[in-house]
Amino acid sequence: MDISGIDYLGLDRVLKRGTGEVIEEHELAMFVYDSVSEAYFLACADPALGAEILERHRDRDYHALMVSDHGLGLKAYERYGFEALLECYQGAYYGGIPEIPETGLVIREAEEKDLPFLNATYEYTTPEEMRQLVEHGRVLLGFEDGQPVGLIGEHLEGSMGLLHILPQYRRKGYAEALEKAMIAKTLGEGLIPFGQVQKDNQASLGLQSKLGMTMSKNLICWMWR
Repeated sequence: MDISGIDYLGLDRVLKRGTGEVIEEHELAMFVYDSVSEAYFLACADPALGAEILERHRDRDYHALMVSDHGLGLKAYERYGFEALLECYQGAYYGGIPEIPETGLVIREAEEKDLPFLNATYEYTTPEEMRQLVEHGRVLLGFEDGQPVGLIGEHLEGSMGLLHILPQYRRKGYAEALEKAMIAKTLGEGLIPFGQVQKDNQASLGLQSKLGMTMSKNLICWMWR
C-alpha cells in the first residue's frame, strides 16, 4: 500500500526510523506495530478489509491504536474496549525551513536536569516516556530571562506535540516560536514534521494554519488504554 499520503505519516515515520514492524500489507491496507511507542497503526482504504485485519490480531491486546479511516476507528474504539479516543486531523509541514520569530525566547534541547520541570508542567506523558524523549533529544524548552516558560516535543511514535506554555507567559508568540523551532529541527533531520489536532480545537487549528501546516481533509482516530 502507498503510505506517502498525509493520513499515513505515522506509519511512514516508524518504518523509516526502523522501529516499525509490518504485520500485514495489502494493496488497500497496511498494519504496523511500533516497538518504541508500543502502538499499532492501521492504514486503510478499505474499511471492510481493515476490520478483518484488526479482528485477526485482536489477541495482541492493543495498547494504543491509530486507524486512518474515521468510521472504522469509531467502531474499533467500541469493539476493543479502549478507554480514550482522539478524533483528529493530521497536519504536516511541507515547506522550507521556517523563520523563527524574534520574541527574545531562548530555545534549547531539554536535558536530564529539566525532567522535574517537564513532568510537573506536562501531565499527558508518564515520567518514563518523558525520560525517553529527553534522552533522544525530542523535547525543546523555551526560556525567558533564564526561566523555563514552555515546551514542545514529539510523542514516542514521532508526531509533534507536548506544546505547552505556562499561563503567565502566553500571548507573547512563544507557542509559534517553539513549534517553528521543532519544525526546523525535524526538517534538518530529513523528516516531514507532522502532528495531530483534536477536531474541535479551533485555537490549535488556527495556529497550525498560521504556521503553514497542511491539514488532512479526513479525520483519523487515535485510541488507547
